[in-house]
Amino acid sequence: MLAVVVPAASANAFKRPSLLSDASHNVGLTLEGLKPRSRACASLGKLDEAVRRSAEGGWLKTLDIRAESWDGLKRWVVENWGIVVEAAVKRLGEEVRSELKALRNRLNDDKVAREVVAPAHLLIQAERLGVNEITLKYFGAVVSGAIDGDGYVSAAMGEVVLTSGEREIALHWTAALAAHDIETKVRRARDAFDVVASGGDAARLAGLYFLFGPPLLERDERIIDHKLAEAVGLGAEGLDIRWEGLRLTKSGVAADLIISVGGAAVKYNVYLLKDAILLLFHSTDRSRAELAARLLWLAGVVAEVQKEGGRGVWYVRVTTDSPAAGRDELRKAHANVVREAAARDWINASKAESWLKKLERGHILMEGWPKHCVQLTRSGALDVRLSSTNPDSVAQVARRLERWVLWRAFISR
Repeated sequence: MLAVVVPAASANAFKRPSLLSDASHNVGLTLEGLKPRSRACASLGKLDEAVRRSAEGGWLKTLDIRAESWDGLKRWVVENWGIVVEAAVKRLGEEVRSELKALRNRLNDDKVAREVVAPAHLLIQAERLGVNEITLKYFGAVVSGAIDGDGYVSAAMGEVVLTSGEREIALHWTAALAAHDIETKVRRARDAFDVVASGGDAARLAGLYFLFGPPLLERDERIIDHKLAEAVGLGAEGLDIRWEGLRLTKSGVAADLIISVGGAAVKYNVYLLKDAILLLFHSTDRSRAELAARLLWLAGVVAEVQKEGGRGVWYVRVTTDSPAAGRDELRKAHANVVREAAARDWINASKAESWLKKLERGHILMEGWPKHCVQLTRSGALDVRLSSTNPDSVAQVARRLERWVLWRAFISR
């Protein structure tokens, strides 16, 4: 079922709105592995509060929508339904006008309104604000709520699907997606209707879902919701990675690396240092740093956002082995930076050759794990060692090893 989503007033698409009055979380064991499961409900008071906050300083205010409660928001949509219909007709043609006009009289039904209000806001957003990185953030946050319902993401089939029980609501979503440059088709699926994005449109939608949708779960565990995992595989197909601006700096050679997908882009700094290649992004805006980290995930690199002391600066930092373990596009971009720097005699030829070998053949890393020393002792025992100046990092790895061993023991029984 498609449902209403009201992005938080902070406009941070990496945090879900605080609407839940009762929630439970657990993990189920399936043939596909561990899958997180959540069950949540929200009181009407919480929903009214979220609408009020959004109208005062969030997404609704950005759209110039005035509402004090959920009922007020529904009334606003009813009163402005003509704008929604015209926006949909502009994208899909006159043949959808009568079906969408009929929806207006059904918005008093709360169940229908919960499925209609969100795509209506997306159509209004496209009309008033256009399509850009800021509006795509809201689009990704809202459409992820629909995918997280009865929708699905399939990298193998190259599809992203939203599901509705009614054709006119499915058409409504099709128009909202088209307004954000994603073409879809409506198909009948037993007693429901699917809104299907395929090919490049599916890759773009999957990328936006991963970038701006539900938060990555417990980072110590490296657990990702199965839909997010599928979105990584599919969304990566729409990645564009390029470099520019090779230059000399006090610390060595630097260049800009731009990673983009679905209209969202981040510029990183690449540094060719004495002993390593460093890929760095930093910002005082945590949401931008989160976006930078997620784009690297799509590029095949596990990256985390960290805070720089008490300065309020957030950064994402990975070194030589991580880019070398990434997707071909990322490795090739780094290799081209190294080649150009070597051609200008800005770096040592032997150093360049060493880096290029690693980047060209690829480098396998276990996701999120630093390098360990692994050896067999004289008694035949396996000895795994990690040295680090960061005690928290060592403790984290110790917990992971304990869980990993216990999990393998459980599987073998």
